[in-house]
Amino acid sequence: MPNPFHLRAKIDRLWRRSGDHNPGYVRVAALDAIVRELFAPNDRARANHELYLATDPFDVARHKLRDLYDRAPVPVSHGDPLGSPEEDELPAEDDDPL
Repeated sequence: MPNPFHLRAKIDRLWRRSGDHNPGYVRVAALDAIVRELFAPNDRARANHELYLATDPFDVARHKLRDLYDRAPVPVSHGDPLGSPEEDELPAEDDDPL
């Protein structure tokens, strides 16, 4: 079974390509692909349309954030992996500011 989030990402990418910032032939090709994938009079398009509508926008955002978190680079520490307690303590302040 196809992943509905993958389908929605592809359709959303096509929708962004159909914006005013692209030339006319790119916009027409993107809209044509959207219509063929979602609104053609066949069973595949109906199934794609149902999958597209089944994805909630909040779930899509959570899915994107999870992907970004999973692909985030891991920071490399060159010192003590647990950190030294001296770095966590605040510096001692004098009672007399002058």
